[in-house]
Amino acid sequence: MEENTTYKPFNYLENYTPIEGTEVYYNTEKTLAVKKNDCSKGTTGNLVTLTASANKFVSTVSITDANEQAESWLNANAQAYANNTGICSIRETAWRGANPSCVIEPPTTLQPFDYMVIKYRWALGAGSDLDTFTGFVNTGIDTLDNQWVGYGLKNELPLNAAAQDSYIMWGGDITDLTGTETCLINFKKVKEVYSNLNNIQVRMAAVWWSSKATGNIDVEITTFHGGTMEKVGKDIINNNGEQIQQLNFSKNISIQGKNLPINDVAHIGYINYSNNLSTAKVIITY
Repeated sequence: MEENTTYKPFNYLENYTPIEGTEVYYNTEKTLAVKKNDCSKGTTGNLVTLTASANKFVSTVSITDANEQAESWLNANAQAYANNTGICSIRETAWRGANPSCVIEPPTTLQPFDYMVIKYRWALGAGSDLDTFTGFVNTGIDTLDNQWVGYGLKNELPLNAAAQDSYIMWGGDITDLTGTETCLINFKKVKEVYSNLNNIQVRMAAVWWSSKATGNIDVEITTFHGGTMEKVGKDIINNNGEQIQQLNFSKNISIQGKNLPINDVAHIGYINYSNNLSTAKVIITY
């Protein structure tokens, strides 16, 4: 959890007076939306957008360099800004089991984006070797539907495609007591190839391979606009694009087993993407 500190506003940035005759470049407006993450148990923070206004960062190199300064400032300050200015609301709760603790997140509508990176995270005490499965469903296209990426299945779709050219890509298997498995959904590429699709639905699922303890995981969803995607080790990163949002959802994975059919593992939720609007809804189900 980020420390709740005061973010650094523009008027505290070091003033810069260009040398007479030197050509300078200024940033365009940039934004970054993050969720307030210091709320107490039983409540959830709202999404807060921090804006780096145009012409606040200067460079003698290029507009790209000025924009990178703006994005660096956003990345350094957005979480503290959200924690300082956001609000906490009561979470909806569904009671189940002998020791009920399930938290239901309401559907979240995302801002327009090109790429989505999903990170399935688990901490010590949750279980060992979480296997994740992510895939398209209900498109009506055989080459997309139920073509899952994850352990024992595909690594990417189409086969052997690089991250920038794939529809979906899995970062790789993590078998430890704590870890993160990563998946890219390249909605930009899907739109280019299947422009007649109105909506694209993605299903998320997981199962504990070795052992289950509490079963609690976090699902981190980050969206990007522009730039290119690249697989680095078992991570998938965006180069030279703009991070639009980063959201976190809680989920309990209650099933442990090996080589289970996809319909027998624990369901996490759906991403419902609109081709026409370039936006999506995230629905975590319980």
